[in-house]
Amino acid sequence: MYRYPNVKKLQILLVSVLIISSVMAIVVPGMGQCAKDPWYVDVDDHWAANYIYVLWSEGVTDGQIVPSPSGANAYFLPDLVCTRGQFTVLMAKTFDLSPLAPSMPTYPDVQPSYQFLPGKSGWEHIEAASSAGITFTGAGQNFRPDLGITRQDAVELLIRSLDLYEYAMSMPLEEVNRLLNRFGDGLDTSPARRKSMACAIKLGIIEGYDDKTLRPKVLLLRSHAAAVMYRSCMIRVFANPNVVSPDGDGIDDIVVFSLSYLQNRGISQWNMAIEDPSGNIIRTFNLEGRPGSPPHTLIWNCTDTYGHIVPSGTYYYQAWVKDRGGRMFFSVKKPLEVVLYSLSGYLFPDAVYDGQLLTICCFTDPPAQSVKGLFADGRSRLFYPSQDKQSWTSEILMGDFLPLGTQKVEVTAQFGDAKREMALQFKRLDNIWIFPYVSPNPIQPGETLSLYCESSSNIVRVQARLFGVTVELQRSRDLWTGQMCLPVDIHEGEYEIVFTGYSGNRQVVARCYVTVGTTINELLFTLIQ
Repeated sequence: MYRYPNVKKLQILLVSVLIISSVMAIVVPGMGQCAKDPWYVDVDDHWAANYIYVLWSEGVTDGQIVPSPSGANAYFLPDLVCTRGQFTVLMAKTFDLSPLAPSMPTYPDVQPSYQFLPGKSGWEHIEAASSAGITFTGAGQNFRPDLGITRQDAVELLIRSLDLYEYAMSMPLEEVNRLLNRFGDGLDTSPARRKSMACAIKLGIIEGYDDKTLRPKVLLLRSHAAAVMYRSCMIRVFANPNVVSPDGDGIDDIVVFSLSYLQNRGISQWNMAIEDPSGNIIRTFNLEGRPGSPPHTLIWNCTDTYGHIVPSGTYYYQAWVKDRGGRMFFSVKKPLEVVLYSLSGYLFPDAVYDGQLLTICCFTDPPAQSVKGLFADGRSRLFYPSQDKQSWTSEILMGDFLPLGTQKVEVTAQFGDAKREMALQFKRLDNIWIFPYVSPNPIQPGETLSLYCESSSNIVRVQARLFGVTVELQRSRDLWTGQMCLPVDIHEGEYEIVFTGYSGNRQVVARCYVTVGTTINELLFTLIQ
């Protein structure tokens, strides 16, 4: 029997570094399924025999059936190149996707009559994989099912199926190139696959060969595909949501982890850990090391081992299981964002006359997408951001579009799907106003008292009345002025001066007080005498 000549390198190949998971259909393969094929006669001495056997016991493998005088023999053909169609069917079966038969085939070259192996129909499973979002070939394009699948295409499937595609696409080009340049042939990766490959390197999903190469365009063998599927199904974890905000507002305060694993492979122990941005384990979920299989659901409230809420940042979660043979299998380490959204702010002045500016300043952490304020007139007004979108400002020229008196501004900051709200309060003052004062104060009997009054621009006349006498003030720019001579026989004490401002048929009244009394010099003279 032919065997691959370099077992060691095969073990380091993609088999040892790829773990494939499904995002669109995270389900556990059914227990006790029986394989359609009889056991394969060509894998007993193969390095991948254990992987193939486990998948065969789950009933998800397909081989070539060859008639013989003593009955049909099944061949897995482990050292042949795995085609795109074979790989996709294996994925669909391993992830327990229900076969689909749409009225119109998704791919022109994958018709209902398509066979990925002699006598083996693959159309319905490829349609299921396409519907689940596992494939990356667009509808209406040729799927090319009989071409061999490359390492870089397998990585692309991996990143998409792990719901890491957006994360990969958001990686800066500088970081992508730095990661790929760790390997001599990293930049040989096709441009359309570079971000996915860099993401797989960053998360430790792929390590490459002993000679520091990736060989992105090397074709997978069927044995490699079986090993990849085996490792993908030993333990898989999916987080919902991927961005969690534990700030007690009832919105995405917790994250729910869904775990799935092979049922027909004995698991003796399990655990799952959360790592902080520095790579330190801050939380595990099987503290007592209980034996057996993991639960299908775990909940994390974003606290560390000591019960403290963790700070904002990128965290990573990973589960692992040990089978009865003592072998450890790890899920892909995946990122999880913890974000504590905050909105604060103030306004000034808190009492505003018409024609004055009301300024509102707000601060968001992290940067918000938008901030707006809802005013008493029912209109929302957008705030203007700083360059980092963490400081926001709005200026409103006060006028009669808002009611008089105390009112609120309902401020809302939008952070993607999350939002934060707060209320600020100010008072709109009447749009006619006067502010009077006098000098000197205190004053002596017989002296001249100067009268002053500031006013809003729509005041056209100001009067002051004291001791039964009315004084008409004269306007000089923004200040009204007048004078009054106090009687020499006026008694000491405090006297009220009533100022009245007029604007059309409206008027406004304000009061101030003047003190009439003996000066300090006069008191000293009296004491000396």
